[in-house]
Amino acid sequence: MTPSRRQTSGRSPLVNPQRQITSFFSKTSSCPSPSSSPSPALYKQSPKMISKSVTEKPESKLGSCPSLSPGPSPTTPSPLQYKPKKPLLVIGASPVNPPEKKSYGEDVVGRRIKIYWPLDKSWYEGSVKLFDKDANKHLVEYDDAEEELLDLGREKIEWVEKSVKKKFKRLRRASPESKEAMVENDDVDIVKGEEDVKGFKRSRQRGAKVSVDDEEMENVEESEQNGGVDDDSSDEDWGKNIEDEVVEDGMDDMDLEEEDEDEGGVTPLKGKHRGSGKRKVREREKRESATNSKNGGGGPHVSKGGVKISLVKPPTNVESGKASNNLGNALMGDAAERFGMREAEKFRFLGEERRDAKRRRPGDANYDSRTIYLPPDFRQWWEFKSQHMDKVLFFKMGKFYELFEMDAHLGVKELDLQYMKGDQPHCGFPERNFSMNVEKLARKGYRVLVIEQTETPEQLELRRREQGSKDKVVKREICAVVTKGTLTEGEMLSANPDASYLMAIAEGCQTRANQNAGHIFGVCVVDVATSRVIIGQFGDDTECSALCCLLSELRPVELVKPAKQLSPETESTLLRHTRNPLVNELVPLLEFWDAGKTVHEVKSIYSRIVQQSISGSSNEVNLHGTPTEIGENGLGCLPDVLSELVRAGENGSCALSALGATLFYLKQAFLDETLLRFAKFELLPCSGFGNIVSKPYMVLDAAALENLEIFENSRNGDSSGTLYNQLNHCVTAFGKRLLKAWLARPLYHPESIRERQDAVAGLRGTNLSLALEFRKALSRLPDMDRLLARVFASSEANGRNANKVVLYEDAAKKQLQEFISALRGCEMMAEACSLLSVILENVESRVLHHLLTPGNGLPDIHSVIRHFKDAFDWVEADNSGRVIPHEAVDMEYDSACKKIKEAESSLKKHLKEQRKLLGDASVTYVTVGKEAYLLEVPESLRGSIPRDYELRSSRKGFFRYWTPSIKKLLGELSQAESEKESMLKSILQRLIGRFIWPELALNAELDVLISLAIASDYYEGPTCRPIILGSSSPDEVPCFSAKDLGHPVLRNDSLGKGTFVPNDISIGGSVHPSFILLTGPNMGGKSTLLRQVCLAVTLAQIGADVPAESFELSPVDQIFVRMGAKDHIMAGQSTFLTELSETALMLSSATRNSLVALDELGRGTSTSDGQAIAESVLQHFVHKVQCRGLFSTHYHRLAVDFQKNPKVSLCHMACRVGNGVGDMEEVTFLYRLTAGACPKSYGVNVARLAGLPDSLLRKAASKSREFESKYGKHWKKLEVNLSDQSWVDEMVEFVRKFVDIATNSSCHESPESTVTTSLTKLQHRAQMLLLLS
Repeated sequence: MTPSRRQTSGRSPLVNPQRQITSFFSKTSSCPSPSSSPSPALYKQSPKMISKSVTEKPESKLGSCPSLSPGPSPTTPSPLQYKPKKPLLVIGASPVNPPEKKSYGEDVVGRRIKIYWPLDKSWYEGSVKLFDKDANKHLVEYDDAEEELLDLGREKIEWVEKSVKKKFKRLRRASPESKEAMVENDDVDIVKGEEDVKGFKRSRQRGAKVSVDDEEMENVEESEQNGGVDDDSSDEDWGKNIEDEVVEDGMDDMDLEEEDEDEGGVTPLKGKHRGSGKRKVREREKRESATNSKNGGGGPHVSKGGVKISLVKPPTNVESGKASNNLGNALMGDAAERFGMREAEKFRFLGEERRDAKRRRPGDANYDSRTIYLPPDFRQWWEFKSQHMDKVLFFKMGKFYELFEMDAHLGVKELDLQYMKGDQPHCGFPERNFSMNVEKLARKGYRVLVIEQTETPEQLELRRREQGSKDKVVKREICAVVTKGTLTEGEMLSANPDASYLMAIAEGCQTRANQNAGHIFGVCVVDVATSRVIIGQFGDDTECSALCCLLSELRPVELVKPAKQLSPETESTLLRHTRNPLVNELVPLLEFWDAGKTVHEVKSIYSRIVQQSISGSSNEVNLHGTPTEIGENGLGCLPDVLSELVRAGENGSCALSALGATLFYLKQAFLDETLLRFAKFELLPCSGFGNIVSKPYMVLDAAALENLEIFENSRNGDSSGTLYNQLNHCVTAFGKRLLKAWLARPLYHPESIRERQDAVAGLRGTNLSLALEFRKALSRLPDMDRLLARVFASSEANGRNANKVVLYEDAAKKQLQEFISALRGCEMMAEACSLLSVILENVESRVLHHLLTPGNGLPDIHSVIRHFKDAFDWVEADNSGRVIPHEAVDMEYDSACKKIKEAESSLKKHLKEQRKLLGDASVTYVTVGKEAYLLEVPESLRGSIPRDYELRSSRKGFFRYWTPSIKKLLGELSQAESEKESMLKSILQRLIGRFIWPELALNAELDVLISLAIASDYYEGPTCRPIILGSSSPDEVPCFSAKDLGHPVLRNDSLGKGTFVPNDISIGGSVHPSFILLTGPNMGGKSTLLRQVCLAVTLAQIGADVPAESFELSPVDQIFVRMGAKDHIMAGQSTFLTELSETALMLSSATRNSLVALDELGRGTSTSDGQAIAESVLQHFVHKVQCRGLFSTHYHRLAVDFQKNPKVSLCHMACRVGNGVGDMEEVTFLYRLTAGACPKSYGVNVARLAGLPDSLLRKAASKSREFESKYGKHWKKLEVNLSDQSWVDEMVEFVRKFVDIATNSSCHESPESTVTTSLTKLQHRAQMLLLLS
């Protein structure tokens, strides 16, 4: 069977493959010089045609050639120079004789035929349809329905006796325009089809080496040095260049289709490409050539005939297939067809031959998948990539960032970039789009490695001359690693105020006797965008509850952990309580440092910072309290938080190890020293597990945050419908972040709560208008935390900010504009605080006085703002992008200016001396071109000129000289001007160094307090300030009491036709029981009441008002919530196990001051087991823990068991029951908390509301009544008789006698007859008791 026609990519090598990488940088393209003798491939072309194509120089899109060199050229011939009529099988130095002609006539019409295509090296089948006697040619219809008029006598053919049914593949072009297909070097294949025949041209193209290796990079750099990348073309040309290249490269965008062929024909193809002009020029070749000449010499545009391309066969061996698969999942569809074979064959070292940089196989225990062993002859780009296979490389070339190979596929897929021409995957974007594209990839979970040019082509040439270097490529260095957790700028980051935390976690060895008692964790949490660092160490239980709480609060976007060292419980916790973070595993000790190495590295960094501060300008201030003395043991240079952890020894070792891992990771991103220099360290807030009384915060664990929907709702995980969303009226990003922190950790100490309540109250009433004006001023601020962190970080000369990095955007101007924006923001904050401080006259809040009194909590930044206003003109600097400091602001700049003035003064003095010497007052200085201070002397004084004067130029009647003194002074002036320019370039860094980072937490706190003050206006119903009760004695019972308690989030407009029903609730204290056992119908509002109480407690303890008429509360140390049915399948936990695990945490951690909310505990198992567990848990909380709580259940037996318990209050959610259709009960929910137990749950009613069929409902109702008659009747009578003490005594005596008889019978102490008689008497007695009941 003959092979199906496989088509190549059709890519034209008109541009050298290496030039394809940078061709879009150039404004013009150079035309290659043709060879003095045409290619033998053109042996059938007439001398006239050859002469015409060689001598004419038509205009084309590719530019015109100024000359055509007669010498040989290594460049592939261009279609601009000559047009071949027919490609040949033989490519040689001399023409090949045509085959001997045979004669065929009408006798072959209808026969099957195979025709050999030499360029495809394949046979194609078809049928002879007719014979044209005049032209002596046969019309052949190929099996893909394409037709061609051929002289069979000149073709290599074979006759086929019968047709064979087969499948063939065909390419459908995405672009309507046909393109040229050419062959690199030897195989020249330029084909023309007939104008009235639609289809493709087939050509054979030999694959060219197009990997980014040394040879290619040399060509790239050569292009750069020729101005290809350093030209002044604007970035707006980028889109045009891309579009042009895509149009020129349209042959690559094709769809592969499979069709079935039958004897009678083929299935019609999609699209309009039906016919095809073959690789031979037929009857219309002269007319077609003339048409192409009119169109500009047959440049990149060809006739509609198109090209038939032979596809490269896919790899058949397993190794090549795996190599291709290793390039990432972006390689699919058209890209797979275009690049698949090349990548599979060229990159075998990515397939089964893959090894890491140390030549270890994937099966090796120490195999490092982040690296690969790179074979020889792969240079610069691959040298970077081989060490960072887990990252996407942004490779800087001139004004653009380029993505090659597997990274190019990702660029096309994720960034909507376009492939460039060539067989090598390649795409790119201009420098100005860097922030946008790096943020897009980082947000999607990719690691981006930024490789910048650190040398210009001129510097390369200078290095080659001075050092004798043979390098032909400019130097490039890694300047940044950007991930989710290291983003510092971008549009999406600016729009989202939530912190993107990077969290490192270390797990220590348990030193307690019971190794299963729990865990020890050290964590370091960093918000790189604001330089905030939270660090601490804590003990945890076996369920990692404290870690769960921390993860639920912070939701880190990136994790750093030691490889293969965390316990399975910890790994499971990280999996369950995070939202798809980027996970980085570091090698223990080598990368994940221990405490000792961390302390050594931190001391080293801070020592350098201190030395730089000492050696720097005396005007520079100390930022963030960074110590200026190293002190004893080097601890004096460390911030207080770190010093405390170092002194803690083992109690801080895990935390320091986590810090070390963070620093190592950030060091790869060039952020470690910048972070430590400007870091705002915080000790990790208490987790609350153990010694809760001494803690300043109430604990909301992971289950509470999730079940109460504090930050994320249960529907889609966003903030709508959450408590945070209800309270969030902050106008600043830093205020929103602080509000989240307050909600995650409500206050616990009564005095702290009252102080915050006073502050909130002080911003209401008559002061509200001023508070709103302050809020309006704050709303105009940018995200000051992130802005200042970015400004200070950019002042450090490292990473992309390093002086050696070649950037074409004016980075200094952008940095200056951000600094001026920060100054204006600080000025606005100072003015706003001054405006708000007026309220201090009529408020007594200690918090507000602290926040608004200058020199107390509020830093006096007015003097700092005045200093910078006097230092330089903000408006002029913002517009020009340069700081011109005023006098006496910068000593170095003033010194350079002084030297310039002195040199200019000396030159003026020298001019006076020359006028006196020459006796002519008309002698003066002139500037000609670049030569300044030329002494212009009249021609009449030429005889008086001293011999040591140097003649530089002249004009009619005048001569111009440089005297020795002028030359000396010009040297001094030039040096002084260079110093001045140098000082101007570095003046911004020095000014930033003198700027004091203002305490933004004060303004954030004011923003949150105002938000809480106005949040109560959004509640429905009455609101009140909670009364916070202190504990006068240890025996005092904590209480919770609310009248007309509403819901802080639910509103009537969100409830449809209904309205929310407030309730009176009292728990604990000297009067009320400490627990409510809550029953009621399904959907009656039990779960809502539980959430309502917990949310009200949270509101009260952050200092906000509560939606109630009155509210009293003894502070709660921790809220425990068990609500809803869920499982943790990934952790191997069923719904019931998850439920009991959360309950176990409550039982072990709850204290007398805790609040417990349990919703339908025990529902995940059988009724008997569930009821037994529920009763046991309730007994424990009521009698052992003695905390406050609410326990909702459908186990009505519990109500019977606890109805006499004075510590439990039986309540239910009221409803009205009526008769519905078909004797079914119809329940109306009243949502009112009512004393007493509910007799039923009315589940069939919920089934009715859910829309179950009526027949099923009637059957369910019947079954329910049947069960009640069998089991419920006795329980109802039992409830009544339990109040009859005599009946209870009789039952107790009956059970006692039954137990005695059973015991005696088992011990054989009584004869069988006696036992039988006793049992008969007991049976009669039991019947009497049942009758009495």
